[in-house]
Amino acid sequence: MGRPSIVLLGHTGVGKSASGNTILGRTAFESRRTFKSVTTKIKKETDTLFGTEISVIDTPGILSKGIKEEIQTLCEENLNPSSCLFLVVVKIDRFTVEQLEAVETAIKVIEPYGLGKAYLLFTGADRLDRTLEEFINEEEDSPLQKIVQKFEGRYFCFDNNNGGQDQAEELLQKTGILSAAEKPPPEQRKIVLYGLCGAGKTSSGNTILGSKKFKPDCGFECSTKTCDSRSAIVGSQKITVMDTPGVDDSSRSPEEVAGDILKAFHEEQVHALVIVVKISKLSTKDHSFLEYFPSMFGPDALGSTMVLFTHGDGLGGERFEEKIKASREVSELIKRCSERYCVFDNTQSRDRQQVRRFLQIVDEMVQQNGVQPCDRLIPTPFPQQDDASRPKSFPQGSQSRNGEGPSGYGSTDSLSSGRESSDESISNSCCLCQCLRCLFCGYCQSGQNGYEPLN
Repeated sequence: MGRPSIVLLGHTGVGKSASGNTILGRTAFESRRTFKSVTTKIKKETDTLFGTEISVIDTPGILSKGIKEEIQTLCEENLNPSSCLFLVVVKIDRFTVEQLEAVETAIKVIEPYGLGKAYLLFTGADRLDRTLEEFINEEEDSPLQKIVQKFEGRYFCFDNNNGGQDQAEELLQKTGILSAAEKPPPEQRKIVLYGLCGAGKTSSGNTILGSKKFKPDCGFECSTKTCDSRSAIVGSQKITVMDTPGVDDSSRSPEEVAGDILKAFHEEQVHALVIVVKISKLSTKDHSFLEYFPSMFGPDALGSTMVLFTHGDGLGGERFEEKIKASREVSELIKRCSERYCVFDNTQSRDRQQVRRFLQIVDEMVQQNGVQPCDRLIPTPFPQQDDASRPKSFPQGSQSRNGEGPSGYGSTDSLSSGRESSDESISNSCCLCQCLRCLFCGYCQSGQNGYEPLN
């Protein structure tokens, strides 16, 4: 059996090129809305999909002059009948006379190989306000219904905007191009996205997975309130992304947020901790977070940590390396993560090149460190900026006793067993303790001189 081939056939503008891109998991064929056909020549792309090398062939509108004959010649000279799949693409819309003519012409091309090797592929699932079956059977004895009957129920549906590559894998298994016996189990990667509210964690999770698995929210409050894990097949790997609440979510206590993350970590092993940072002018909260994170999970976690910068569309062609040099906190954070960082433009979620770069860094971390031992991770609460009972920002130059970050907030050290706080144990030189006394003295480790003294 030769290499499997998939041939996309149909009328102009029904979504053949977009469907080819969905199957391949990358933008291989030009696809855009226009009044005339974008695809003017037959084009073939080959890739390893779900462990199997597959060729995908995009074709111009089959009713265009001479195209039917070109496709027939291609099939005769290049296709192995035993490993070929024809996808006749139909747009979910009003089934016009032209669409019907295109489908009937495609059937004539396929018939020498047997119609059993063909599937109807409906596109535009995101615009469907009912089930596909209800759409097909809306009108009794309609031309579309007759076409479906001719294909003996061999049909499938794609959402080429938000559906992702999972639907392509399901189609290839359903059509027999992929079989469970020949498909190796996918390598797994589990990734945790962590950062402030509005940094772009949810959108980045959708970009990585190639579809809108997480529901983004453009409101004024943090959209993610609990840890949420979603998975997808990306290339030959099963990628699981955990979206986490913003560590500065003012609607919940920092201890509650940290507890949720710790619980989720204990339930799942992690290959990569990803600090998500929005490319913009750093606020006081950003400065605090960049100082706070490196020691949050302890020194062992930094070996499996990288930085993901979002809103790359705002760079406007500027070199990102120059922006890194301009920020001491960002430069220090990247240095602590062994220069592992990536930039995402989440407005271009179909740009899979940025995802491949990201996953390559993850793979390199896995080769060096394996799976992160989550039972040793101890998330430390992030101080809320708008809570009057907590400091608004870290004083410049503040360091904990281990040098990892501001005292208390970034430390994973706990108080010695049986040690109690008292007025006597609180340092008179610590401005935090002078302000809050016993209430929050644990954050500065009961008297360690982590904060500047009051004048």
